[in-house]
Amino acid sequence: MTLNLFACLVLLCAIPASAQNTPKSIALTDKSTVPPEEILKPLHKGCPNVSITNDLTKSNYTLEAIKSKVRQGLGMEALDTFDLTLFDSDGKALRSASNPSLANAVKDLCQAIKASVMVEVVDTQNLTQSRDARGDTSGGAVGTVVNGVTGRRTHTDTSTIYVIVNGEHALLDCYERRTGCPTIGPGKYYGEQDGDGIWVNFQMPLTHKWVRNHYKVAGSW
Repeated sequence: MTLNLFACLVLLCAIPASAQNTPKSIALTDKSTVPPEEILKPLHKGCPNVSITNDLTKSNYTLEAIKSKVRQGLGMEALDTFDLTLFDSDGKALRSASNPSLANAVKDLCQAIKASVMVEVVDTQNLTQSRDARGDTSGGAVGTVVNGVTGRRTHTDTSTIYVIVNGEHALLDCYERRTGCPTIGPGKYYGEQDGDGIWVNFQMPLTHKWVRNHYKVAGSW
């Protein structure tokens, strides 16, 4: 198992440095509301090998950059927020970032460009936890009433996933011990390497909320 784990880590990290430094280009979508000149400065700082082009057919990525106002509370001034979503040449979402700072949002996208890998989820093992809250009085009188109405609560997490990355069959174990990893189904997703682990990015169905699950390499299959 130790040798298999070592082999997985070596192959998962085997991304040639030359591939990361290869010049790439990004084209903005028609829905983007952030001017390209505002994106260009933090883009050159975070990933100097990436440029912005007007030719969508020759770009490596497309970027939807939306600037909007978010009001934090009643009577408070609305603040700017930047919602950026990066797509590959096939239109598959690679990474989404939302931040009051455009520079920080672009920085997140640059990190995804540098470290992204395609993660093919072949199979999953889910962990379902059920808790009967009807007898829980820890929340006081109000909490007891709420728990009595709620009753049994059930939550399902993805505990381990069987994946193929860079041609290697790897077993990934959920590293989000406190919150658990939202269930992810078989399919191909973009992920980012982080030492001996991988962050897998995907959108929840119906809500389309972006989720990043953190997994550690646990062996091979």
